[in-house]
Amino acid sequence: MTQSKVFDLKYQLLQYGSHHNNPWNVGIHLTCIPLILWTGLVWGAKSGPLIAAPSASAVASGAPAAVALSKVFQFCPPNVSLVLMTAYSAYYISLDKVAGLLTAPLFLGLARNATQFQLSNPNANKIALAIHVAAWVAQFIGHGVYEKRAPKLMDNLLQALVLAPYFVVYEVLFFFGYRPQLKKELDILIQEDIAQFRAKKALAEKQKKQ
Repeated sequence: MTQSKVFDLKYQLLQYGSHHNNPWNVGIHLTCIPLILWTGLVWGAKSGPLIAAPSASAVASGAPAAVALSKVFQFCPPNVSLVLMTAYSAYYISLDKVAGLLTAPLFLGLARNATQFQLSNPNANKIALAIHVAAWVAQFIGHGVYEKRAPKLMDNLLQALVLAPYFVVYEVLFFFGYRPQLKKELDILIQEDIAQFRAKKALAEKQKKQ
């Protein structure tokens, strides 16, 4: 994928939307993607802070860097989960500033919640694992039973994992009328992509029978 495509919002949404069009499958993913993300963040929080907290004397001195870092620690220790959600949010903002800025607090808050859960629950990893596995199973059922098309991760695992949370964001934003022209254009492109996929699949099945 070229660099221009990486930051092409319509292209990215098309890649995911063309594999998630059936209403039942969409509903399953709207439920399971946040759960998969959250459980992954629970595990990421186990890393602990990646940098040391500023000393009390440094904060008391009013040193800008120390004060700023202390604020970060007050919100959430800068562990793997917080760093990951910061990177996700930066990428989403680069795709769409309005949507990215609206949802950045949600993603950062998710990292904070996952960290608090990891720190406060001795069975956090086991609970996260059970939820994580169940959510993945449900999504594969959604693709096999309803969508009848392989999940996007079969084409590009990293792209699917990065795009999945944004797919949820846009499903919600589109529902409330955000960027209707983009929604209209995407619907057309998605239907064209699905039609091409079904035509290729039918042709392959026909050739197999010959």
